Amino acid sequence: MDIEFGHLGNLDTRGTGWFLGHSDWTRESSGQGSPLRYMPMELRSHTLTMKWMAHVAGDPRGNGKPVSEGRTLSILVGTPGRFRLQFSRHAHFPEQDTVEHVLESVGHFSIWGAGIHHRYEVDADCTILTLRWIPEPITTIG
Repeated sequence: MDIEFGHLGNLDTRGTGWFLGHSDWTRESSGQGSPLRYMPMELRSHTLTMKWMAHVAGDPRGNGKPVSEGRTLSILVGTPGRFRLQFSRHAHFPEQDTVEHVLESVGHFSIWGAGIHHRYEVDADCTILTLRWIPEPITTIG
């Protein structure tokens, strides 16, 4: 599955702080050969959306999410909490095809690509910043 998980403070940004974009290091440092944080100059971002959400422990809204389109990046930005994300290729989340990542300190992130189902559980109050966008080729008229 197209998923990357980590801590923004541990990424090699070559001293710039830029962890998402068209710079070579975003392609090179994207985990497991999956360049989810890399956006080549020949692509544009379509339907960019951002969400800032303070989640309380036990937040019941974590199920029934639609399958992902484009790319989604969630970052724990508030006081340390515990936010569990689960990913699967299947809407019913079979155990053998479900991956879980836990965001529990400021800077923990998870990014995933298109065609992935996700759900979450909030074990401790936290604030999450989520960005979504759809990369698409730039077309020229002519």
